[in-house]
Amino acid sequence: MVRLVAVAVFLLVVSPIAHADEPATPAPAPVRGQRSVGIGAEIGFSTGIGPSLRVGARQFGLYVAAGIMPLFIFGNEHDSKSLTFDVYRAFELNTDVYFVPFSPSPRTDLGLAAGYSRNTVLGNGFNLGFVARYDLRAKLAFTIFGGVEVFPDARDRLASRGYPTTQDASLPQFQGGANFGLVVYP
Repeated sequence: MVRLVAVAVFLLVVSPIAHADEPATPAPAPVRGQRSVGIGAEIGFSTGIGPSLRVGARQFGLYVAAGIMPLFIFGNEHDSKSLTFDVYRAFELNTDVYFVPFSPSPRTDLGLAAGYSRNTVLGNGFNLGFVARYDLRAKLAFTIFGGVEVFPDARDRLASRGYPTTQDASLPQFQGGANFGLVVYP
C-alpha cells in the first residue's frame, strides 16, 4: 500500500515537469458575431415580459424594451396607518442609450444605461441603470438590464386611475428592477 501511494505521488510530481517543454494551448477565442442589431425577449420587474430591440455598436447604442408588468403600490391607511398593498396591470416602454466600456472577460460586457420610461399607470419618467451582456454563442447573448425609474407625476396618475383616497401611497414615483433576457443577433 505504501509503495502504491509513493508511485502515485511520484507520477503527480513528475507529470507536470515532463510536459513543461510543450507550448500551452491557446485559450479559445471569444464567441463574437455581429452586435449591430439584436432582437430579444425579456422578463423581469423593469418592463415586465415582452420584446426588446438593440441597435448600435457593441460598446454603445439604443435599447428599447416593452412589456406587460404587474405594478405593486404599497401605502398606509390615513386613519389607522395600516399597511396597504395594491396591484395594477401596466404596459411599460423603456428607450435607453447604453454605454458598455467594461469587458471583464472576452464574453462579458458591463456598462450603464439611461433614458425615457413610459408607464400606462404612472405616466412619463426617466431611468438610470446598468447593463450586462454575456455571449452564449456567435448569435445569442444573455442580458440583464435594470435600475431605477422615476415617474414625477405618479401620485396624480394613481389618483386618476382610482387609487383609494383613504390611502397614502408610499413613494410611487420611484420604481425599479431588472430584466433578464435572451437576444438573437441575426
